Amino acid sequence: MRNRLLAALAVLATVAFASCGAPSEPDFVKKAAKFSLYEVEAGKIANEKGQSEAVKQFGREMVEAHSKANEELKNIVQAENLKVELPVKPSKRQRKRIDALNEATPENFDKTYAQQQVKAHRRAVELFDRYAEGGGTPALKQFAANILPIVKQHLEQAKKLPQ
Repeated sequence: MRNRLLAALAVLATVAFASCGAPSEPDFVKKAAKFSLYEVEAGKIANEKGQSEAVKQFGREMVEAHSKANEELKNIVQAENLKVELPVKPSKRQRKRIDALNEATPENFDKTYAQQQVKAHRRAVELFDRYAEGGGTPALKQFAANILPIVKQHLEQAKKLPQ
């Protein structure tokens, strides 16, 4: 009886560990691409509607950094002949955030943008960290590992944006 209990616990632990592991290759590629697409679009809006120079500058940095990251991701997908279709627009949830930025009043824009950026970059840190640690495709693992410190830096910068 004790051996069965231990075996059952081992199976549950394995399942729990696997569910916390790295995202699949297609899932990582799609989420990473959508993240960058959102960041580029939100950054453009921030550069235009931001009330503080810090928000405008951060927006410009996001456009530049995430355009570059998405291009690099696209090149890896092509070079590795990965069977993943890259998204061309942000997710529905991200579209709602973009709509919220477009609809934000000047008084609320910087706060709305800053809050979105902190939340988005926290999620991105988790995504890139998980794939860098346990992803299956070496080129994508290296990409995730290279991008992770940049995304962490963006998170810290976003936390300092005017609220």
